[in-house]
Amino acid sequence: MNLAAELRARLDLLGHEIAERHFAAHPEQLARYGAIGHQRCREDARFHLQFLAAALEAKSDGMFLDYIGWAKVVLAARNVPAHDLHDNISIVIEVLAEQFGETDATALLRRAHDELPSMPVDVPTFLDPRDPHWGLATEYLGDLLRGNRHDATKRILDALDAGVSARDVYRRVFEPVQQEIGRLWQLNRISVAQEHFCTAATQHVMTQLYSRIFTGGKHDRRVVAMSVGGEQHEVGIRIITDLLELEGWQTWYLGANVPPLAAVAMCVEHRADVLLVSATLPPHIAAASEVIRLFHAEPALAHARVIVGGRAFRMEPGLWRTIGADGYAANADECIALITG
Repeated sequence: MNLAAELRARLDLLGHEIAERHFAAHPEQLARYGAIGHQRCREDARFHLQFLAAALEAKSDGMFLDYIGWAKVVLAARNVPAHDLHDNISIVIEVLAEQFGETDATALLRRAHDELPSMPVDVPTFLDPRDPHWGLATEYLGDLLRGNRHDATKRILDALDAGVSARDVYRRVFEPVQQEIGRLWQLNRISVAQEHFCTAATQHVMTQLYSRIFTGGKHDRRVVAMSVGGEQHEVGIRIITDLLELEGWQTWYLGANVPPLAAVAMCVEHRADVLLVSATLPPHIAAASEVIRLFHAEPALAHARVIVGGRAFRMEPGLWRTIGADGYAANADECIALITG
């Protein structure tokens, strides 16, 4: 069993040991955070190890460093200072060194430990005031944050009636607003419940636009789209799928948690030219790799391509090649250009 697999197999035991040692070494933190702090320390240790395992498999230091930078922002926004995370990484290094010796894992953890102090504690907004649709996006986000799905839907439909194209609504409103919602959760300005409501509301609004998207003429280009594993972040790939419908493609959006063999069978059945695969979290890279392997092993799909996207692939340039994809797109614009160009 390789080290990444060992880490996954022992998540609970290692997480417990890391939490026990952390608070034994820093009893003042146990007094500050209490029993819930101990629980969250175990949970955080599991996350650290899951992301570390994914980075080891991908041979990507950048993937793990990006995660640590993300975690620093999340924890700082929840009143956990960076030096507590710094202390915790030291404990993780200590435990893994005892369990497995000096490995690539401990080397990467030491790099994260050294670079943590210089990592930012804020994330810039995704809503650009220079964008001509910034006002619409900002007002739409406000509707969502107030919990008013009716006003959000009406605002988008009114904009369409006033001449804003469906393409611009998707590319200049839905996409940056969803990214901004994720940022607001990361900064602890909205709750998980609010984040989920906003995402569900945007999905609802998107369905209201289907009468304007699915009634146009179609050519014979075909795409199947999916999110891998247990991904909960599906709006991004739905945006791309709908934009391809506007370009005249025939599309089949499968959502998440589709077994790899079933996804490939769908591609064969519908003679797909492209399979789109989205992965937001590095631990889901392995699932994306398996889908791609099965896709390229299918003779009926020898002519077709796999394009990947999602935050997991943004962390490491070239990762898409490593797992056998035929291309990578960082956002909706890039994906549409790559597929239709």
